[in-house]
Amino acid sequence: MPKIEINSGVKVLDVSKGTVLIDALNDAGIFVPSACGSTGKCGLCKVKIVKGNYRFDSATIEKITVEQRNAGMHLSCQVKVNEDIGIEIHPEYLSAQQFKSRLRKKRFLTNDIVELTLEMVSPSSISFKPGQYILLKSKPYDNNKMVMRPFSIASSTALNSVIQLNIRLNPSGICTPWIFNHLQEGQEVEFNGPRGAFFIRNTLYPMVFIAGGSGIAPVRSILHTMRDYNIDREGILFFGALTQKDLFYVEEMMELEGRLKGFKYIPALSNELTESDWSGERGLITEVVDRYLGDNISQYEAYLCGKPAMINACISVLEKKKIFKENLLFDLFNEARQPTKTEISENKTSVQT
Repeated sequence: MPKIEINSGVKVLDVSKGTVLIDALNDAGIFVPSACGSTGKCGLCKVKIVKGNYRFDSATIEKITVEQRNAGMHLSCQVKVNEDIGIEIHPEYLSAQQFKSRLRKKRFLTNDIVELTLEMVSPSSISFKPGQYILLKSKPYDNNKMVMRPFSIASSTALNSVIQLNIRLNPSGICTPWIFNHLQEGQEVEFNGPRGAFFIRNTLYPMVFIAGGSGIAPVRSILHTMRDYNIDREGILFFGALTQKDLFYVEEMMELEGRLKGFKYIPALSNELTESDWSGERGLITEVVDRYLGDNISQYEAYLCGKPAMINACISVLEKKKIFKENLLFDLFNEARQPTKTEISENKTSVQT
């Protein structure tokens, strides 16, 4: 019976020969992101193989770069465990907890973004850092398998009996169509978490938040937590949208301007009609940030939330303004964050299952 050795012996699994790696991890309560029903199309379930001879299939070659393959990265949904194997994953995948919740409320914020309010069932409460995310499990439907998809928590840490999520519809996906078209209020929802290194830091530095669409979720969690715990720190939120109909939480953010000392909310529209009644900022969010911020923001922390292309463009703008790289904080959900050797060694306590 082959063994899966995780993070140099932090955890060891005995599995049947031929078991798909992601399935073996799921059966052990170790969930890596996935969103394509294990077809290899999403590329989310990357793990690093450090022991064992496993070849790259066509799906892996398409979704993983040459550099990543040279480093031993594989799609766990495309690896069958036929011999002993050693893998490295981020320690948070081993420490995250399983939750059962019930959908208390489903509210549409725009035509393609929904707010879910999940009430904790088992356990009855959750502890997380503002800015972290969870992995939500879909239910099988229309011949689609269960998948796990990451979504940032959008609510305050003070509300530990419920969490809120902001979710944008991806019509070609599996998880979000289930959420939009099948998930009903009162239904049970399972998730795993909390996860992520994107959370408010314990400093007094001023903060720049840049978000687009459902990327506002972790920022909202941070701002609501600051409000609930009377945290006074200077902050600016740049929120990018296409048109006025794509804006949401506007009144809420304006209210936070009055509640949080030094907080400023700046929405910007990149595709609003010239003749409309919009009097706010116009242009790509990177252009607005470039215009608004000074040439030297080295004293700031930046929290970036949105699509990878937007995040990368924002990083370029902020680095030109002399922000320190260690103060650039973001989560790229389409990339598996690999552990450092220090993180692995700090969590090395072997468990046999």
